[in-house]
Amino acid sequence: MLKGQLISSQRYLDRTKVIDKASRFKRFIVCVYPIVLRGKQYTILMDGHHNYAAAKLAGVNPDYRPIGKKAMKIIGTLSEREREAFFINNITDSHYYLVETGDVVEELVMPDTGCKFQVHVNNRWVLGSE
Repeated sequence: MLKGQLISSQRYLDRTKVIDKASRFKRFIVCVYPIVLRGKQYTILMDGHHNYAAAKLAGVNPDYRPIGKKAMKIIGTLSEREREAFFINNITDSHYYLVETGDVVEELVMPDTGCKFQVHVNNRWVLGSE
């Protein structure tokens, strides 16, 4: 299920929620999406950040699952190039980072402006120039 390094652009975690899940759950479902970004294979942690942290706290491996059908259907409408630009340009509360270490993935910091695709950068809408 995991291809390449596990990355995320969401750093926010509610520590209380993580501790609660770690103490009550036995299975920690995490949704991931494998993708090549700027020529390198990654797997994006798409949903279940609290479950992932709770699994690590509980000392067990998360149960990795593919993203839901609805998300796959939406992503599937994009070409491979558009998909790459979409994921590079649309981040949550952080630049992409390696989930295991917390280190920022420097190759993914700069936006992708080489694809005709609307993106939100620095509180403005911009359009690529392919």
